[in-house]
Amino acid sequence: MAGLLFIVSRTKPGTYAYMSLVSESDDVVLFDRRQGDRRRVHQGVTSERRHGERRRRDVTRDLQKSGWAQVRRSRLVTESASR
Repeated sequence: MAGLLFIVSRTKPGTYAYMSLVSESDDVVLFDRRQGDRRRVHQGVTSERRHGERRRRDVTRDLQKSGWAQVRRSRLVTESASR
């Protein structure tokens, strides 16, 4: 069964520690790793290599409001992470 993914704002280390202690064994708690746009040079992209958006929903508002967000992990992500 797919667990939950808890994404915690990097400004909330106490929340991260608490959620790590009380989460179920198949749940994952991690800090938000986004740091903004990774492209340093603002130029047009010739072709898009991705075939779609990987994120299922935008959690930015949840992170700003409460410091954490909850996302249900898909089975595909769960299986590839265990390899």
